[in-house]
Amino acid sequence: MLASAWSAPVKTIRLVYQPDDFATVAVDCPNGNRSTLAMALADEHPVVLHPGHVWGYEPILGAHGGFNTLLHYETRPALFALVQRLQEHGFTVGSVWPMATWLNALPPELSESGAMTVCAIEADRFCLYRHSGDGVRAVRAGRQGDVLTAVTAHLGGVAAKAGTEFVLYVTTDEALVEKLNERIPVSDAQIVGVFTLWEALAKQAALNPRHPAQLLPSVPRVTFPQLVLLAALACFVSAAVAGAGPARELLAGLTGRGAIEAEKQALREEIAPLQRNEAELLRLTDEQAALAPDPLAWVALLRAVPRNLPPAVVLTRLQADRQGFRLEGGVSAGLVAADWRGWRDSLTGADARWTLAEGDIAPPSAEFTIRGLWR
Repeated sequence: MLASAWSAPVKTIRLVYQPDDFATVAVDCPNGNRSTLAMALADEHPVVLHPGHVWGYEPILGAHGGFNTLLHYETRPALFALVQRLQEHGFTVGSVWPMATWLNALPPELSESGAMTVCAIEADRFCLYRHSGDGVRAVRAGRQGDVLTAVTAHLGGVAAKAGTEFVLYVTTDEALVEKLNERIPVSDAQIVGVFTLWEALAKQAALNPRHPAQLLPSVPRVTFPQLVLLAALACFVSAAVAGAGPARELLAGLTGRGAIEAEKQALREEIAPLQRNEAELLRLTDEQAALAPDPLAWVALLRAVPRNLPPAVVLTRLQADRQGFRLEGGVSAGLVAADWRGWRDSLTGADARWTLAEGDIAPPSAEFTIRGLWR
């Protein structure tokens, strides 16, 4: 329905993501990056190591001699499938945010005390983000039942602190806020604003794409699929260059030393930019691993495939997704069986974070396909 109503050729959207089974919990944590949090929280929240679930966290704050954050995560994987369906209809998903993070970005400014409560409410559900004066953050959400009574219970203490507590409402029906104010004697001075849902969505919320709560894995200048493609191309070029040796020997017998030297110089000039591209590929691979840590071993795969690749083997396709990968290629005459087995065995070393599908390890006579699954 959205695609049919939006005819623009370029459709970029920002998602505010709050399915009913989405979880937000307060956790004590180390003051580190995403990888550090994943290791520290995995025992209690194993979802942070599951490649199919998305998760994020609020900026880490110090409190009471330690550090804490709000951890957001899916209890059931759904976002990746949603993004794929949107892409199939021509949408580009720029970012995905937990509702609590989006709500926190709506107030025009913090109160002097730092205390602010932002409440999204409709007839059958609500989501509330609260930052207290002493720095404690909390998220409450609910659906069905008596929503007004539930929100009243959560906001009951706001009215008693008229000079330090403030609230902002986002609603699909302003009558709900009026009914809520009848139950909670909040003064007008404490209400920062009442936004309709559409007004709130139209606001340019100050959300940096590198904010740790952003749920969609960041898209770097060179993406993992592009790195895989570049790696496949590098393997192809490497095999092609290695195969040029016999051609040079044949040429030597036909044209003499002068022509050979000229041909070698031409090859050097062709190879030089390829070597620079290979160095750039490895640098971008390391940069991507640092900027967007991923539980899947993309980088390790990219480094393992060309390692020990026999000169007689040419890769023509290297495809990877979040389930596994597929290598396709061919071999030329003169492939040594020991070289083939050595390369294939190097792909399944003790530190490999994938397994290869069962199959004959004998060297192929022509084309081949190798399939692998992430562990």
